[in-house]
Amino acid sequence: MAGPVVAIVDDDASLREAIGSLLASFDIGSQKFCDAHALLASPMLADFSCFLSDVVMPGFNGFALAERLRALGHVQPMIFMTAHQGAHYAARAQALGACCLLTKPFTTDALMACMAQALEAGGSPQPTRP
Repeated sequence: MAGPVVAIVDDDASLREAIGSLLASFDIGSQKFCDAHALLASPMLADFSCFLSDVVMPGFNGFALAERLRALGHVQPMIFMTAHQGAHYAARAQALGACCLLTKPFTTDALMACMAQALEAGGSPQPTRP
């Protein structure tokens, strides 16, 4: 049985790569997408264990992405990340049923705690520390 695979959606290529490498060190696979449109075009949508998305991206923000995924019937856990702070972000993430809203920069421990929560909610095996 294959382990969990997370879709990482962020317009910052270096952050996508860093998060992908970090997840790999915990035996969590990932697919990286530069924006919401690239993710939505993926034939793997149903195969992802979790969606990890930036909130603020050009064109199609992370909240709109979550709404579109839900409208398409995808119920996998969602984690949002943002460099912007504000109660409206937290309220919006909560309204969309997100497991977590991470504020950039975040720690490995914070990301992995959110990931464990999301994978547990989605029924995937829990990440283990290397």
